[in-house]
Amino acid sequence: MIIRKFKNADTEKLVEIWYNASIIAHSFIPKEMWASHKDDLEKKYLPTAETWVAEENGELLGFISLLGNYIGGLFVSPTKQGKGIGTKLIEQTKLFKKQLTVGIYSKNEEARRFYEKNGFIYLDDEVQSETGEIVINMIFEKK
Repeated sequence: MIIRKFKNADTEKLVEIWYNASIIAHSFIPKEMWASHKDDLEKKYLPTAETWVAEENGELLGFISLLGNYIGGLFVSPTKQGKGIGTKLIEQTKLFKKQLTVGIYSKNEEARRFYEKNGFIYLDDEVQSETGEIVINMIFEKK
């Protein structure tokens, strides 16, 4: 597996990974909300974010997107989860970032455990206006 910079040709597959992983990890949010954001991801978010892609034998497995030091998204194809891909993507960002922050839904306990395992700690929480869900903000700082 390699971790490489995002290319425009990756867009369609990354949107598919994002959508499929989102509806599973965030089953407490209607699928329609995720579907309504596909265009934003494709046309606004991916072109402006710093994105790293996990690829193996030409297959895109997952990606991490950063806005500065903020992890706007880390998504792994549902069939490839639990194989260390997310951890490798986080490790890639830690090579050049001294600090990282992320917001995760409080109901997404798997994500919280994942980030804690990768050295993130609780910072604060807030209610997301769009969904009414509680978002836990976490931070990682190199020592």
